[in-house]
Amino acid sequence: MKQPEEYQKLIAFISNWVPLSETDINLLQSELSVEKYDKGDLILKQEQICTSLKFVISGVYRVYQIKDGKEITSYFNYDSRNLLVASFASLLKGHPSKEIIECIVPGRLISVKYSYWKWLYTQSEAFNTFGRLMAEFNYLLAIERIESLQHQNASNRYESFIKLYPDLLNRIPHHYIASYLGVTPESLSRIRKTVVNK
Repeated sequence: MKQPEEYQKLIAFISNWVPLSETDINLLQSELSVEKYDKGDLILKQEQICTSLKFVISGVYRVYQIKDGKEITSYFNYDSRNLLVASFASLLKGHPSKEIIECIVPGRLISVKYSYWKWLYTQSEAFNTFGRLMAEFNYLLAIERIESLQHQNASNRYESFIKLYPDLLNRIPHHYIASYLGVTPESLSRIRKTVVNK
């Protein structure tokens, strides 16, 4: 079966983790869809239940929460890091999401219903293994984020951000980066000057 161009990136990504048979590929792409988003579009709203797993083809997406009237950015999804887009707590538990997912640079996502994704686990050892590997990988990302917030000062967090998201500094508004680092935009400006002058 011929692969639509948009699907090839997802298939290549999964194939880097587990080998996929032709049957696996056909099962997967039969239920995929491509979604286009513009800047400011919400992929998931707060209190909405996340029912789909999405994969970045292009664009940049921000996952954040609102606490005490302030936006707190958890992480960014784009084609060089965090390619799987979802509110995972909502997706796995079927509960309303505490998180908001917003498109901040226009792009496209591949989407698959999570109910179908779970069905794939029962049909294919490759997808079952991939699901476990992704769960482990996302757990490590979460621990990395928690340790950064708990044990690094703002300057160190900024330097870590540069290493984790080197392509984003000039692609997204700096107040989103400040929100990710847990500092004000003014503090971020001072931190950037300090790091540049090192």
